[in-house]
Order: sequence, then C-alpha cells, then structure tokens
Amino acid sequence: MKAWNLIGLRRYGYILSLLILIPGVVAILTWGINFGIDFTGGTLLDVRLGRDPSLEEVRTVLGTFGLAEAVIQKSPDRPRQVLIRTATLDEAQTARLTAALRDRFGGVEVLLAERVGPKIGRELRNQAILAVTIGLLLQVIYISWRFRSVRFALTADVALLHDLLVVIGLYALTRRQVDSSFVAVLLTVVGYSINDTVVVFDRIRETTSQRIRAGVPELVNRSILEVLTRSLTTGTGAIMAIVAIYFLGGVTIRDFAFGLAAGVVTGTYSSIFVASALLVDWHLWSERRARRGAPARAPEPLPPPAVAGNRAARRRARR
Repeated sequence: MKAWNLIGLRRYGYILSLLILIPGVVAILTWGINFGIDFTGGTLLDVRLGRDPSLEEVRTVLGTFGLAEAVIQKSPDRPRQVLIRTATLDEAQTARLTAALRDRFGGVEVLLAERVGPKIGRELRNQAILAVTIGLLLQVIYISWRFRSVRFALTADVALLHDLLVVIGLYALTRRQVDSSFVAVLLTVVGYSINDTVVVFDRIRETTSQRIRAGVPELVNRSILEVLTRSLTTGTGAIMAIVAIYFLGGVTIRDFAFGLAAGVVTGTYSSIFVASALLVDWHLWSERRARRGAPARAPEPLPPPAVAGNRAARRRARR
C-alpha cells in the first residue's frame, strides 16, 4: 500500500469529478428538479379501507390514475388506515379514486381530503434550503475551530459542495422525486462527508507534526494511506446496510436509500481526491507565489498538532 501515490493521481480525480458533475448540473439547468408534492403542493387523502391492504395493492390502484409516484403511508396501529399524498386532484378525480379503492378493498371511509397549496410547498422548500445551508455553515465553523486553519475549512467545504452537487445531479438525471426525505439525505451526506474528511485531515496534522523530511504531497499521501483501510471499511459497511434497505425496505424508501448510497460513495471519494488534493495544490500554489516574490504572504504551513502536544514540545525544548 505504501507504493500507492494517490495524491499523484489527483489530476485524474479532478477530471473524474468534472465528468460526474457536469451531466448533473446540465440536467438541473435543463430539466430541473422533480419536486414532490411536499414542495409543490397536492392532495392529501386519509382513508380507512375495508380490509388490511398492502402498499403495492394501493399503488396499483393509484397507477391506473397515473399516480404511481404518490406517497403512501400505513399506520402501524391502524392497519386498515392509509395516508395518500398525490398531485393535485379535483373533486371529480378524488371521487373516482375513492370509488376505485372501494371496489378493490371492499369499502372505503374518507377521514380527510384536503389540498396542500403551492404556497405551503414553497415554504417547506425554503425551510429545507435553509436547513442544509445552516448545516454547511456549522461544518465550516467546526473545521475552522478544529484545525485552526481556514485553508482546511475551505477545502473541506468544497468537498461538501461537491458531494451535495453529485447527489442532487443524480436525482435530476434519474428524475427521482425530491420530497421531505431528500432533506434528510442531504444532511446525512453532509455529516458523513465531513466525518471522513476530518479523519483524513486529522492524520495529516499528526503526520506533519512528526517533522518527517518530506514535501507536503508526500506527507499528505502517507496520511491518506494510513487511514485508507478505515475509510474503505466504514464506507463498505454503510453501503451494505443501505443496499439491504433499498431491496428490503419497499418502494417508498428506495429513493432515500439511493441518495444515501450515492452520498457515502462520493463522500469517501471526495475526502481523498477533492479535499486532500485541493489542500496540496493550494499549498504548492502558495509556495510558487512566494518563490516568484509575489506580494502574497509566505505559504501557510500545515497546522500543528493539538495544543497539549505543543506545550509538551516546548517543555522538551526547554530541557
């Protein structure tokens, strides 16, 4: 493993990222995002059927009305009660749908039938964007505090934006529906990505504190190799659990599992080929500017180890 020069492959990593990001961004700009009724508004039906239905049976009935993508939920303590969220239906369409449910399940009682207006959907969408934005800002503040370096914080934030764009772009390309659960996907991706990046950055900081005679690319590459097995093992374990959710969790949770899987893969990848690679290139760029005598200040060194370690080093120096 020591012979692997992953940092030396960072240019190919940049190219791969662009090949993944560009189609997704084009899909977002041309096709747009397929927002679900949580964000666009629609019709909410709460019905009690004549017998205990399966979700697939209910979805089959809805499919005859072109509503196969509707959100269907069952109450665990009321097995005959089903909550259905669809695109906006008028009174005649609602009546035909309830009649079809009555014919299929031997009776139907409408407990609630109401429309969710687009204004409420826009408010939910704005709140979702705000939640993700706050999550990003908190992560930047945490990285800045943890490593006492804006350089670490900004490169980690670029990796986060990379991961979020990959997931959003994949949803746009595959025309998957974006609903309230998608917000949970994005926040989970933010947390997973920053956790993996922190592990790599922390090892980089420890390696640079050992005063090894090597350049920054070599030190960063050594640090990555030391934590690579851990990152791959963690990612593989997460993917195995998500795959089980995808195939065993039912149709309604597959989009959620798809987003998580994409986020775990790109989060593991970006901690090496985006965050760490940008950290190296930023340092090398600063060194080149300093050698050319540019007015910019000398390149910022990689941050020292924790404060306790600095104090111990000073005590040894005094001795």
